[in-house]
Amino acid sequence: MKINEAAKQLRTSAWTLRYYEQIRIMAPITRISGMRDYSAADLAQIKGILDLRDCGVTIEEIRQFQAAKSSEEQREILTDQAAELRNQIDHLQESLKRLETKIADLPTQMLQTSAAC
Repeated sequence: MKINEAAKQLRTSAWTLRYYEQIRIMAPITRISGMRDYSAADLAQIKGILDLRDCGVTIEEIRQFQAAKSSEEQREILTDQAAELRNQIDHLQESLKRLETKIADLPTQMLQTSAAC
């Protein structure tokens, strides 16, 4: 599968696929006549990377995840990210509460600032 088809199927950009290959968080893609040819295994690997990125895992953490010698090391990386997401959720919930309080405290009608003509 060519890069544009792979990008479309993965709902990402061809630039992202090239970048991931360039920074070596994925195996080099087989080339036919100089053009990348993505296999089902390549797509599965990229899906895994994109899923981690969607969960907020950094590129460096993905490298560590891939280099981990055990599932326990991988579990630790994912557990740390889960804790970070929980912290972000807590912060967002507090922000939402403050906004809702501000909304509730607003007057129900705007005060007239100018006289009617």
